[in-house]
Amino acid sequence: MAARRNRTQLALARIWAYPLWYAISRSGARGTVTADVAWWIECIADAELNELDRYTQFAYLSGALTEFRTLAHFRLRSCPLVVRTVLRMLYRPSANLILEADRIGPALFIQHGLGTIVTAESIGSRCWINQQVTVGHDAVGRPTLGDGVRIGAGAVVLGPITLHDGATVGANATVVHDVPAGTTVVSPLATTLEPRRAVDDEPA
Repeated sequence: MAARRNRTQLALARIWAYPLWYAISRSGARGTVTADVAWWIECIADAELNELDRYTQFAYLSGALTEFRTLAHFRLRSCPLVVRTVLRMLYRPSANLILEADRIGPALFIQHGLGTIVTAESIGSRCWINQQVTVGHDAVGRPTLGDGVRIGAGAVVLGPITLHDGATVGANATVVHDVPAGTTVVSPLATTLEPRRAVDDEPA
């Protein structure tokens, strides 16, 4: 985050983002997207952004973060196809993030989102998903995420399992079973192997 944001740029962002905001408002998703904005601002934890009004925060996030635009387009699923197509041309979503679910609750934060694929049954509220995460199908079904779930970078969550409320999946962990509420699961830590002997040290 820049130490000081240009007021002119923020003013232009407010104008630029208005058609997207208007479509969100008309679609009935305004309350959900407002919750998204509030959660993103909380997760980013930038003092300057906290000082902005909610619409300016929305305009900033829409302009600066393709991951946020991807989420905004998900919220517009009820809009006519032609409207969604035009908006996707005007406000390009991330090319490196796939976001699919029957339902995503208010306040989903996607940090970086590079190489992240999310195909879930449903996602609760106030969740946090990092980069290079896979949440997806196996041969039987796809995962369900409760409220307040956090998934660390590089994690893989597969199959018709449930990450219950407050569950945390650590970086690079692979999860194929249910995770109880409030539980943290992590991958094994790296272990030290015996150092390889140099060729010259080997016995003749």
